[in-house]
Amino acid sequence: VLSDLHDAVDAVFEALAHHENWGPSGNRPDQYASDVVADRAVREALEPGGYGLLSEESPMTTAVDGGPVVVVDPIDGSTNASRGLPWFSTSLCAVDSDGPWVAVVADLVSGTRYDAVRGWGSRCDGE
Repeated sequence: VLSDLHDAVDAVFEALAHHENWGPSGNRPDQYASDVVADRAVREALEPGGYGLLSEESPMTTAVDGGPVVVVDPIDGSTNASRGLPWFSTSLCAVDSDGPWVAVVADLVSGTRYDAVRGWGSRCDGE
């Protein structure tokens, strides 16, 4: 699961690498085009693995065979991003029947990644 969440973050970095429209999406108030692009990247990375997804940017999907649901904030701080302020991230947390299980938060400006696994502790950039 940890590897899958990191793969999803990689997909966000790739999707945003040449993204130029950081303004409103036009879909709803307070949603930016970058939110939609990042959300799509996460979904395309995780849905084939059977994960359920709960995102503030798109409808919830159910996990296959009782698997974990990943809570997604594709761009946490999208207003900052839209204004050119360098404080925004992608935040993912896989939740199972016991609660939060595995999480990855990636600073989309510096590339720094934080991850944590229930019972194992947390790391910054793998350390």
